[in-house]
Amino acid sequence: MNAQDAATKNYVDTHAVSKTGDTMTGTLDMNGCAITNLLNPSTAQGAATKSYVDKQDSAQIITLNSYVDTHAVSKSGDTMTGDLNMGGRMVKGLPVHYPPTTYLGSEASSWSQVTQLVNAEVQNAIKITKELITKELITNTHKKSYSGYVPILEENISRTGFVTTASAVTTGNFQAYGAFNSLNADGSNGSWATPAKKGWLQIKCPEAVTIWRVALKARAIDGKNITEWNFSGSNDGKTFEPLLTSTTKLFGSANAPLFFDISTTTAYLYYRLAIQASSGAGDLGVQVMQLYVLST
Repeated sequence: MNAQDAATKNYVDTHAVSKTGDTMTGTLDMNGCAITNLLNPSTAQGAATKSYVDKQDSAQIITLNSYVDTHAVSKSGDTMTGDLNMGGRMVKGLPVHYPPTTYLGSEASSWSQVTQLVNAEVQNAIKITKELITKELITNTHKKSYSGYVPILEENISRTGFVTTASAVTTGNFQAYGAFNSLNADGSNGSWATPAKKGWLQIKCPEAVTIWRVALKARAIDGKNITEWNFSGSNDGKTFEPLLTSTTKLFGSANAPLFFDISTTTAYLYYRLAIQASSGAGDLGVQVMQLYVLST
């Protein structure tokens, strides 16, 4: 058909867009021209005017802002209404100052601050423990007494609470308590003597005590020497625990006692000197037997 040819109604109806409304069967290229005077859309696929879109964007922004304010955590600070599961992630940037001055006690602490707090508590605990240990040591550490524990005894069963016994005595002038009486002379219960070449001398204390030293001196007669002996302790007077075994000679000619250190932490009620061997005739004995105790 030529451009100037007449067109039938059917041709026009088939190829032209009706002013009363129509449906496109192909793409409409506006070639840079505008579509104006549109109605606001009433269906999902209706064309929208700029005014309509602007209003919808503004309303949507208001809605989104409201949603964000309600559901998102504000960077300027906020309060959670539910648990926050970090999913194994870290929370960083926590304060590291110590000690806390504005904390109420429910705030999260940084690793640095926790470390400082723990170290401070550990150091404080160490300090307290050291103080307690020192106090305990001062309170319970035994101190060596250099004063003799046994007083001057006047009888085998003394009014001071001490009781002395022996395996045997030569006469009534050499009782067991004589080894604990420095006021009397030898032969007047100023020493203990036995007619045998062996024997034992024992003292029972008023209470169990721990000793650290014993002083011993043989009877003051030249030639009557104790050559082998042992020292032991007991709490029932029957079973004795050895504390010291010695071959150090206790000479009768000695002017002063010898001191022997005892290594024990046990308190005993009974202490016994047992003579295992001696030199000279009988009537050997002990002029001095003194205990030195550990006190607290």
